[in-house]
Amino acid sequence: MIDAISSAVSGLRSSSNQFDKAAQRVTQATMPTAGDVPESKGMDDLPAAIVDTKLSALSFKANAAVLKTADKMVGTLLDTIA
Repeated sequence: MIDAISSAVSGLRSSSNQFDKAAQRVTQATMPTAGDVPESKGMDDLPAAIVDTKLSALSFKANAAVLKTADKMVGTLLDTIA
């Protein structure tokens, strides 16, 4: 169970970092106009950055659920032993 808690905390940190990076890309993104090639001009793809923020938020929620479940399991184990 300790591994699950450690893994969940690591996942929370990773998701938080991914969200921060994606959010920064959203704020710095420019929407390409017709005929622009975003890769050649160094423009970020705004829709992809927004999707990345959503994915990192979902990942954070999933890791929080793992942490909550592991916490409940530890509590149940302690109640059983005591």
